[in-house]
Amino acid sequence: MRKRFSARATVMLMLLASVFTCVVISATVGRELGLFSDRYTLVRQYAAMLRVVESRYVGEYDTDEIAASAMKAAVDTLDDQWSFYMTRDEFLRYLDRSSNRYTGIGVLVTEEPDAGGIRVEFVHRNSPAQIAGIVAGDIIIAVDGTDTTDIGLDQLRDLLARPLETLAQVTVLREDETIEDLSVVFSIIFTDPIMFEMLDDNIGYIEIANFNTGAAKSFISATEDLVQQGASAFIYDVRGNGGGMLSEMVGILEYLLDQGELFVSVDKKGSEEIIFSDGPGMVDLPTVVLINRESYSAAEYFAAILREYDYAVIVGQQTSGKGRSQQLFRLPGGGAINLSSAEYFTKNRVNLFDAGGVTPDHILLLSDENFALLMAGTLEKTEDSQLNLAIELLRR
Repeated sequence: MRKRFSARATVMLMLLASVFTCVVISATVGRELGLFSDRYTLVRQYAAMLRVVESRYVGEYDTDEIAASAMKAAVDTLDDQWSFYMTRDEFLRYLDRSSNRYTGIGVLVTEEPDAGGIRVEFVHRNSPAQIAGIVAGDIIIAVDGTDTTDIGLDQLRDLLARPLETLAQVTVLREDETIEDLSVVFSIIFTDPIMFEMLDDNIGYIEIANFNTGAAKSFISATEDLVQQGASAFIYDVRGNGGGMLSEMVGILEYLLDQGELFVSVDKKGSEEIIFSDGPGMVDLPTVVLINRESYSAAEYFAAILREYDYAVIVGQQTSGKGRSQQLFRLPGGGAINLSSAEYFTKNRVNLFDAGGVTPDHILLLSDENFALLMAGTLEKTEDSQLNLAIELLRR
């Protein structure tokens, strides 16, 4: 027989089903959000602290700065120099740097209180600053007539900021004590991470400034150009190279090396991932790689893997050693965290952090003065003893 339900019973069943569904959803959401964990208590504590500040603090404060400081401090407690938090603005600048572009006039600067201004350490090739006549060693003492002799880098950046393709009047103090007013265009600066030239004895020289966007394509183009010119050997200079993207480094290694393992990564769960080169290598010529203590991450790994394949000899200074790779995680509000999420190893299963960095086959240190000039991009090749040793080795 067919059972009959009253309207009242039907409504009660529907209500019970709805209540059960709500309980299940609430439990699931609560578990995902950590509402039943110590993390939720920490969130409540932070919210309570903000309420106390808002209701009782007598001074001025910025809620965004409090939040950013809390986030930075949280990541800092991991005691990992390669992990860091970025605010929205910092994250946008990070993306620009990773793309080898930024807005500005095309200079790298440092604060020089003793010199009375901001010192220009490096001027990018073909940048508005170079076109206007700014050179390394200049001291920026004013922007649009505003004195810059007693301000920081952030304030200088604010003074220079303006609509793209408009002029900034930059006053510089030259090393010969003369003062010049220069008109510089504020624009998007695209920086080629690769510089190359043919040295004597048909030695191709390629400097890799970083392994960010475009590095592999530009490296391959430079190599083929030099080979067409008759290069019989190569020097790859990664001194001062702070690293960059794994994909760009792998792109260069795949171009150079035969089949084999290029990169070994182990995540938190112990899972191993290996990137292979399909080969065959396109260039098989005597090679030297230049490194120093400012060769980090992909730069030191690049040198290490080329040596493990007996492809290159290494000249220069011991690197610092980095054995962790990072992932970028975007956060609500526009910020992001760059977090060490895996350890990496060479094909011989060497962790460069555990190894204390890469030890050159030929150790040679620059003087403090020449090291500073090298990092500023102003060291003459005739004074670069590391480069000259590399040349001598290739000549042999």
